[in-house]
Amino acid sequence: MLQLVLNGINIALCILLGLELGWGVAGVAWATVTGEFVAMLLGLAIVIRRFRAAPALPRHRLLDMSAFLRMLSLNRDIMIRSFSLLAAFALFTRQGAQFGTVMLAANAVLMNFFLIAGYFLDGFATAAEQLAGRAIGAGAATPFRQAVRLTLFWGFGLAGAATLVLLLGGADLVALITTSEDVRAVADIYLPWAAFTALSGVLAFQMDGVFIGATWSRDMRNMMLLSFLVFSAALLTLAPAFGNHGLWAALHVFLLVRGFSLLAILRLRVRTAF
Repeated sequence: MLQLVLNGINIALCILLGLELGWGVAGVAWATVTGEFVAMLLGLAIVIRRFRAAPALPRHRLLDMSAFLRMLSLNRDIMIRSFSLLAAFALFTRQGAQFGTVMLAANAVLMNFFLIAGYFLDGFATAAEQLAGRAIGAGAATPFRQAVRLTLFWGFGLAGAATLVLLLGGADLVALITTSEDVRAVADIYLPWAAFTALSGVLAFQMDGVFIGATWSRDMRNMMLLSFLVFSAALLTLAPAFGNHGLWAALHVFLLVRGFSLLAILRLRVRTAF
C-alpha cells in the first residue's frame, strides 16, 4: 500500500507538474519529494496506530548502547556497500560517455531495463532478508536453508522470465523510451547484454537480502569491495579492447562476482551460525 501511494503520487504529480504545468525537471523533483513525504507520514501513522496499545519499552532497552552500536555498524557496512555500487554504475556511465553521446544515450536506455528487473528481484531480496533474519534470530537452521532455496528458486524464475521478455520485446520497449532513430539502432545492438543482466544479477540481489537479514554486513561489505576491484580491472581490460561490448561484459562480471563471492561466504557462515 505504501509503495502504491508513494509511486502513484509521484507518477500523477510528474505528469501534472512536469508536463501539464510546464515545470520541467523541477516539477519531477517536486513530485518525487511530495510522494516520499506523504508516504513517510502515512507510514508513521500506521506505526503509531499499530503500537499505541503496546506496552512501553523499558528505558534500559531504549538506551542499550551495545545494541545501538551494532545497529550503527550494520548501517555503516550497508552504506559502504551502497557507495561502492553507485561508484561502479558511475564508472560504467563515464566509460560509456567516452564512446560518444549516442552510445551514452543508448546505454542509459538499456540500463533502465536492468533497473526495472532489479526492482522485481529486490522483492525476493526483501523476502530473503525477512525470512533469513527470523531464522537466524530463532537459531533455526532448516527454515534458514529453506528461505535461501525458496527465494533463490523464485528469483531465478523471475529473472529468466524478465530476460525472455526483453529478448523478445526489448526492441519495442526501446522504441517506446526514445524517439531518436540513432539511439534506437545502437540500443538494439547491445540489447542482449542488458537482457541477461537479470540472470547474472539475481544471485547478487538475493544474497544481499540474506546477508542483511542475518546481519552479516561485514562479509557483504568486503565482498562488494572485492567485486568493485574486479569490476574496475575488467573495465580497464575489456572496454578498450572490445568497446561497448566490453563495457557491458564488465558489468556482468561485477554482478556475477558479487553473487558467487557471497554464496561462497554463505556456506562458511552457515556452518558456524547454527
